[in-house]
Amino acid sequence: MQLLKPLALAVTLVTGLAAGGAAVAQEAIPVEEFALLPAMSNVSLSPNGEYIAYLIKPSLRDPYIVEIREVDDLSARPVRIGGDRMEVDGVSWLNNERLLVDFRQQFRDDIEDVNDGVWASKRAIINRDGRGRWLEMPDDASLRSRLLDDPDHILVYTANFSRGDSLEGRAISDLRTPDFQLYDVNNGRMSLVLRGNDRLGGYIVDREGNIRGATEVDGGAREVIYYARDIGGSDWREVFRYSVDDVDVSFDFLGFDPANPDIAFVTATNGHDTTGVYEFNVRTGNFGSEIFRAEGVDIAGAWRSTAPDRLGEVVGFVYYQDGQRRVAFMDAGEQQLYDQIEATFPGTEPLILSRSRDGNRMIIYVSGPRNPGAYYLLDNGQLSLLGSRNPLLSPEDLSDVEFVRYTARDGRSIPGYLTVPSVGEAPYPLVVLPHGGPWVTEHINWDEWGQLLANRGYMVLQPGYRGTQGYGIDHWTSSFAEWGQAMQDDLDDGAQFLVNEGLVDPDQIAIFGWSYGGYAAFAASVRNPSPYQCSIAGAGVSDMTQIRSDFTQSRLNRLLLRTAYRGLNPVDHAAEVEMPLLIIHGEVDQRVPIVHSERFVRALDRAGVDNYRYVVLDRADHFSNTLSYDNKLELYNELLAWLAGPCGMPPRATVE
Repeated sequence: MQLLKPLALAVTLVTGLAAGGAAVAQEAIPVEEFALLPAMSNVSLSPNGEYIAYLIKPSLRDPYIVEIREVDDLSARPVRIGGDRMEVDGVSWLNNERLLVDFRQQFRDDIEDVNDGVWASKRAIINRDGRGRWLEMPDDASLRSRLLDDPDHILVYTANFSRGDSLEGRAISDLRTPDFQLYDVNNGRMSLVLRGNDRLGGYIVDREGNIRGATEVDGGAREVIYYARDIGGSDWREVFRYSVDDVDVSFDFLGFDPANPDIAFVTATNGHDTTGVYEFNVRTGNFGSEIFRAEGVDIAGAWRSTAPDRLGEVVGFVYYQDGQRRVAFMDAGEQQLYDQIEATFPGTEPLILSRSRDGNRMIIYVSGPRNPGAYYLLDNGQLSLLGSRNPLLSPEDLSDVEFVRYTARDGRSIPGYLTVPSVGEAPYPLVVLPHGGPWVTEHINWDEWGQLLANRGYMVLQPGYRGTQGYGIDHWTSSFAEWGQAMQDDLDDGAQFLVNEGLVDPDQIAIFGWSYGGYAAFAASVRNPSPYQCSIAGAGVSDMTQIRSDFTQSRLNRLLLRTAYRGLNPVDHAAEVEMPLLIIHGEVDQRVPIVHSERFVRALDRAGVDNYRYVVLDRADHFSNTLSYDNKLELYNELLAWLAGPCGMPPRATVE
């Protein structure tokens, strides 16, 4: 294992875009610099360590292209691969000569339905030298294993169907039950590994490519059933089942013990409020010993080795304590390497993205509150900077993020993250920034919106309101039927906590959110009295009847979501809006369709409420990777202008 040589930092910048240089200190960073899309991403080494591949934007408005360079001569002209009619989303190595490219193409002008948007995802295999035709994979093919001992094949899960294919002669049942196929990366030929099963899904593939587990969703019994099978075996046996209505039960596979193929590592509650890691015997269906449990928080997932001879092996478990990522390692060597990298990049979250087969070269990615993300090459102990996702942002111009806890009005402890402005002094103007989901988790790392606002002098609170996952079953289920009610109280109480601490001016508070956060902004605008001077609702849910209809079509989830997704319906109370309200929505949003904002605007107009502004982001979908540079520029300018103008919260720092 190659470790870092002490204090050996040689800087090599692979492109002009990545170079940047130190930013000139100023009171506020121009919006254009925050709106910059990642200049570099998806960096990885070829298995032999001789080449590096990554995505890069040639200019602000150009689509991403793939660049491939020789590690021994990074200054040489790269191979460049891309196209005008597609948007490349990702690139990764399949072997030393072939790469997998993920891209998307627009195939219609308007969304068809929820989660059925205007873009089609596609995949193709290309040559390292950029020559020859692309080998397009079926649109429905998902990569399940790279089969590192067989560099000419990958394991895919597919019904061999692409958008535009004729359905003549094909049964719908065949399309709904994909098969596992061995896919030749050189010519696209496939050979059957396991035929699909109309009862099973959620397959679990071990690191060697063996299909070891599967799940069945029994809609009638409202149960999830887990099955396992032996390596080389064909028979499935039931090992675990639970009712979806039993919200106290949690069970999830992380991986298999390399020393014993009958033992899996799973996360489960097992009578606790939070999840821990257990050994689980897939032959008997019995739990073994508890391997690890963190105090008061859930296990977030597995930490997997990137060592070539152990690629994908579970070597530790990830959890977030007081907002910080922590790893409980089972392997001393992996922990030694991680500890040294973490010490080299204090205040960040380092990740080893890939290693060469001989272990002498690796790509390291680091990010943190003051670091939007940077890629490094470790070559025989020598560390070189390859590039940054945003080279225009300088750490000294950004802000620290702190973990806080406060008590809601009903006594519940609420976690949160506080971005403290680098300019001005308390009491600050405050923006409450609730996350989307709502059933997701957050932790301290790079947050572009929080840093943009803090750079202008706004304190930013990101509350882990009830419903936020990662803090146990009770914190999650306490959100059921509390949309716009107790969940909203958690946001308001966070603002009041900061006022009581003398950190925030009570007459300078706004709320801004996206998706569920946009719902919270709508809800805040109709709740009176309110601690907020104004509200900014981005891609927000305004009609709970509509969202329940959109997201409860599955028989299995219908009862749970109909029970949980209840509370204040903002569109019914639009006439009660008294504060300035900015509404922003993507034109082709497939997750929360734009009809939610349109209905709220119509309700405002019917009620004669005119203290609002409605902005539609051209061709923008719901997700951040669909927001163009121009979309982000418009969003950020509208946000800051609304805070400075109708909200009556002028920034404490402006661009010189």
